[in-house]
Amino acid sequence: MAKATTVRKPRVRRSYRQLFLDALEKQSQGEQTLIANQVLRDALGWEDALYRRIKGELVSEREIIVGRGRGGSVGLASAPGEAPAKALQIFVSYSHQDEKMKDELIKHLSPLKRLNLIDAWHDRKISAGDKWDVSISDALQSADIILLLVSIDFINSKYCYDIEMESALQRERVGDVVVIPVIARNCMWKTTEFARLQATPTDGKAIASWPDQDEALTTVAERVREVAERLMAER
Repeated sequence: MAKATTVRKPRVRRSYRQLFLDALEKQSQGEQTLIANQVLRDALGWEDALYRRIKGELVSEREIIVGRGRGGSVGLASAPGEAPAKALQIFVSYSHQDEKMKDELIKHLSPLKRLNLIDAWHDRKISAGDKWDVSISDALQSADIILLLVSIDFINSKYCYDIEMESALQRERVGDVVVIPVIARNCMWKTTEFARLQATPTDGKAIASWPDQDEALTTVAERVREVAERLMAER
């Protein structure tokens, strides 16, 4: 009688990507909890270069989110079985005199969009045939973060100051939205109602006053990232 042969099932080798996600799910117990990079790297037993490479791939694929703080942290973009976390909506309020600055700001916020942290809206996104005042009102009411691109033209604009800003501050007072003044050009903004809010760039120094405006806009984007990550974690 022929001896029965045992058929071994092929061993499934998990990819680095799956190993990373499995370890993160274990450390976070399947919740959207931020785990320190050092803790997760030690659990995986990986070299820093490999960890950074796989982490970067998963961030770009929107599988994980990143946090700040000493050493940084990562978390699942969504708990297993759930839909990926929805990006936060950002409304940019600005005077059309500052359109070029607005465009540069949107560019610097683009990396946050790729991380699935934010989706920025401004009035140039209004489609032909739409009622512009209704579109603006709807976007203001649905925003998670509102950026006020501040200049003397913004302050002197009845629509920007008396309608968009007032609507933003009404929601901010009851904790429905985060409002961030972004100082575009020097003006007497410290006498305004929004002066009580933490402005950006650093110390409220106008973007136009920085020798390197890319540096100023990067500072603004980092501030938006901090707020977005905090709001995401609170969800």
